[in-house]
Amino acid sequence: MAAACSGWRCLGQLPWRLRAAGQAAGVGLLRAQSRGYCIPFGTGRYARARALKGSRMLVGAAFALGGTFGLFQTLQYPLKDQEHLAEQQAAKLPAGSLQLTLYQYKTCPFCSKVRTFLDYHGVPYEIVEVNPVMRKEIKFSSYRKVPILLANAGNALQLNDSSVIISAIKTYLVSRKKNLEEIVSFYPPMKTVNERGKEVTEYGNKYWLMLDEMEIQHVYPIKEARVEEMKWRKWADDWLVHLISPNVYRTPREALASFNYIVHEGKFGTVEGFLAKYVGAVAMFFIGKRLKSRHHLQDNVREDLYKAANDWVKAVGANRPFMGGSQPNLADLAVYGVLRVMEGLEAYDDMMTHTKIQPWYHRMEKAIGEAEVTNWQLLQPPY
Repeated sequence: MAAACSGWRCLGQLPWRLRAAGQAAGVGLLRAQSRGYCIPFGTGRYARARALKGSRMLVGAAFALGGTFGLFQTLQYPLKDQEHLAEQQAAKLPAGSLQLTLYQYKTCPFCSKVRTFLDYHGVPYEIVEVNPVMRKEIKFSSYRKVPILLANAGNALQLNDSSVIISAIKTYLVSRKKNLEEIVSFYPPMKTVNERGKEVTEYGNKYWLMLDEMEIQHVYPIKEARVEEMKWRKWADDWLVHLISPNVYRTPREALASFNYIVHEGKFGTVEGFLAKYVGAVAMFFIGKRLKSRHHLQDNVREDLYKAANDWVKAVGANRPFMGGSQPNLADLAVYGVLRVMEGLEAYDDMMTHTKIQPWYHRMEKAIGEAEVTNWQLLQPPY
């Protein structure tokens, strides 16, 4: 399962198609979404929907519902231009050091994973928010998913896939014996055919840090810690992210709230944002039901989210604050990065209320906040 967000490819085409071809393009959106993608709260590997006999009725209901919600919301909130300039970290690495640029959708859980990792490790980076409609910010790349990380350590280098990015940069930080280009070569791209018969790119070794024996002993004093970290990083990619979309789009109201957040945080124009918000919310409400079936979730998808949160807490255990011990490891950062995209939404509040994850989550917030402050102070020039 590719740890990247490709879903805005289809969602992003929605406003453009609607603008160009009217309602017929909206029908195309629903079909495109059904084919599968990673929207910002999703996983990037959704099922190809079967042709439904009553699809026209479904689409009609979706647009009717979307129009109702749109009218209600428009009366309350004026449209705002959501064209955002690229965000940029204030801190800079010293001259000659690794310079990073992250191309992202802010609300994508895979992009959130990468930001969480970089922030905790004090690695400054620039952020370029990708417009999900035109995606002109990544026109330089044949790889059309996000996150994409451009690294300049003498030579420009493109890193794809969130887990590859994290493993490669972590290896670089620990082992200065290898240059980044050499490290990235240890994560070879491989073409494969998924269960839908579509050719996709996977990456070998993506949960491994490429370290020598001394470095391994330094990072993983306990032998089992390395295997445990890899297991739960993979769990975050292969299971936890599948629970996000069905939960944040569980009801029409929750779907609308989720897309309101997506449009607010994303790089949308006024028309694009309006259409993405209302038509996208309605479409994903219905698609969320199909995702529930594909991933064999319970009728009440909250129960799967609650179980996952409690399974994670159980794995961390009562005798250590983090899976990494006294400090978060890559599994801690991955799980936190995925879950935090739900902050401010009903699913997040319910998870905090009905599971045991809150103490760990707050410890993660504190650890990352303290690391950011410390690393920022270290980068300040002396007076």
